[in-house]
Amino acid sequence: MARFRLAAQEAGLAGACFAHAPYLLNLASEDEALRTRSTAVLVEELQRAGRLGLAGVVLHPGSAGNGSRAEAEARCRAAITEAVEHAGTGAAKLLVEGTAGAGGQLGRTPAELAHLVEPRLRKVGRHEKVGTCLDSAHLWGAGYDLLGDGWERVVDELAEHWGREIPNLLHGNDTQVELGSRRDRHAPPGEGRLGERFFRTLLVDSRCASLPIVMEIPPGEDNEVVRTSLARLRSWASG
Repeated sequence: MARFRLAAQEAGLAGACFAHAPYLLNLASEDEALRTRSTAVLVEELQRAGRLGLAGVVLHPGSAGNGSRAEAEARCRAAITEAVEHAGTGAAKLLVEGTAGAGGQLGRTPAELAHLVEPRLRKVGRHEKVGTCLDSAHLWGAGYDLLGDGWERVVDELAEHWGREIPNLLHGNDTQVELGSRRDRHAPPGEGRLGERFFRTLLVDSRCASLPIVMEIPPGEDNEVVRTSLARLRSWASG
């Protein structure tokens, strides 16, 4: 723990690092045993992240499968509340991530994500226990035209349902899929349908000046793809 905190501080990343909860968690599952295990693992993740000084833990809310979405949302909301309360005051913030909406996935829009979290847990300010992580690839797959008015729709929905104009974290991924396809396929920024245009617009948006952005892309040999993508983003931000 101490070595990580020191390394983050020396890299200028103290309080700006995030973790991702295991993808196999499903807090909306009809299977009570799976839901109970998922909740317990999430509690551990939040507590560990708090001890590491992380800014948040990203969670895919889960899936209704072939069952009732309303019932799945209720199960997910109860499990999130339980996990956050059991994690305690020293835990990291939970960030529910928007999905592309494939199959029975919950949380395709900021409004749907808000339905999964009790209002008292998403109250902005020092009482905020749960925030949002959005993914540009997921938003495109979910039907938000980020080359048109899609980003403004996102901003408006976040303001209405979460009391803030930008998410707590953005996964800045490009994508090769069709708009509204409900598919989740990532590509390096500028190498997909969003292209240079979207990322340039995002990076000069004054509302996003403090928005943390994390890429989720194949790193390439010796992290070459990551380094190239970072250089590209920095160029667009300064230009």
